[in-house]
Amino acid sequence: MTELDPQVLDDILSLLGELKEDWDYEEAIEPQTRFIADLGLESLEIVVLSTMIQQQYGKLPFPVFFDDIGQRPVDDRDVTVAELVAFVSEHRQPISQEA
Repeated sequence: MTELDPQVLDDILSLLGELKEDWDYEEAIEPQTRFIADLGLESLEIVVLSTMIQQQYGKLPFPVFFDDIGQRPVDDRDVTVAELVAFVSEHRQPISQEA
């Protein structure tokens, strides 16, 4: 598993903290929080979240990520925040230094 970049973790936790105002979830969101079982996200919400992440980190191979998840046994198809952060950390685009 790819090491978690602390900045990516902070960015995604911050984004999720903002979004959770629209969700029925009162607990703290942590690396082990699951998107479906804990947050109760539906597929459209996951797509919206993926789009928001790509706005910050560039185009990411989410179709491959979701296909890999779909190959897991049904009981293991939920994704944790840590898994998403590892995916983004591994596949994000380099930050441009141009102004």
